[in-house]
Amino acid sequence: MFALAGTVFYFESMNTVLEKKEQFIVNASGKRVGVLLDLLTYERLREAEEELDDIRAYDAAAPHVKAEIAKGNFITLADYRKARAAKRK
Repeated sequence: MFALAGTVFYFESMNTVLEKKEQFIVNASGKRVGVLLDLLTYERLREAEEELDDIRAYDAAAPHVKAEIAKGNFITLADYRKARAAKRK
């Protein structure tokens, strides 16, 4: 688990961090102010962040898309391809 500004995050793909000895950066009074990560762990965190952004974007768009489909405001892939082919001629 990672604590960041009072919030706890757990990344299932981050088991390697939990198994390694953590290295913290401390200020003059000994308070933890940062952590050192190996590149692999950093890359995995960035990928998890990007995946979470994608999930949030999908969740935000889904109600609008579902409403448009319910209204009948859509085109099938076959119809789209026909219209595109007609424009090329």
